[in-house]
Amino acid sequence: MKKKFGLLLLLGAILVSITTACSKNTSKPKTNPEPSASSLINAKFNSSLASGHFTQTINSDEMSQKSKSEGLFKDKGDVTNLTYTLTQKKKSQTEQMWLTKKDMYLLLEQNKRHWIKNSVNADTFDPDQVKERFDPATFKKINKALVKKATVQKKNGNYEISFNGTDSSLWNAVNSLVIDAMNTPGSQNMQVARLVKSAQVQNLKVTYLVDPATKKIESMTFKAQYTAGGKYNFTWNLTYDQLGQHTDLAVPADIQKNAIDAEEIKKAQAEQNNQ
Repeated sequence: MKKKFGLLLLLGAILVSITTACSKNTSKPKTNPEPSASSLINAKFNSSLASGHFTQTINSDEMSQKSKSEGLFKDKGDVTNLTYTLTQKKKSQTEQMWLTKKDMYLLLEQNKRHWIKNSVNADTFDPDQVKERFDPATFKKINKALVKKATVQKKNGNYEISFNGTDSSLWNAVNSLVIDAMNTPGSQNMQVARLVKSAQVQNLKVTYLVDPATKKIESMTFKAQYTAGGKYNFTWNLTYDQLGQHTDLAVPADIQKNAIDAEEIKKAQAEQNNQ
């Protein structure tokens, strides 16, 4: 009887072993978790913004005002091509700009289609108001706030890092971009800065797309609805795309050759006034 009992125990152990081995073979392989938002954003963020295209709009029905900026950039905005349109009460005005380290080329409607060349250090122009939105350093605070709240998922072959909500720290981080959007290019209005910093955000959505193979940022999108001054509702949209595709960006040769120097205009005006 003891031998039979021992034999049964041995058979039982063998059966358990076989069952366990089969279950291991038939179980689904574990899937690797998605990379963190921090690792995806920081891998090649600076090099991703070496050049690109951007589009920005900001609208307020209460103010009967909307503006649109679109253009190309490279080298932290040291070379920028910008078209800016402001519409107030159905009247629109457009200006075009080329910006380099030393020079600014402007095409204004009142200049009868003539490009005007001026120094970037002109008293009425602040190049940082244009350039800082293309400088990777501007996004350090934004990225730091984003990685704390963002979700990561695989979408259409890319990693999507996104946030959708009203997080105050992320809203405060993007304030500088919103302030630049509300100012005309190259100008700074402290009243605008105060309005934005005290504004109430209704919704903020930030989305970064990262290429899994190259680890580079493919695009960045910012969207916000907010109320400023207690009564003005705004909708703001900003997109960076075509990143890394405009490394050969330069002021066209015909613009450089034919642009009228602002200093010459000033001299001509002074001579007329002295006559």
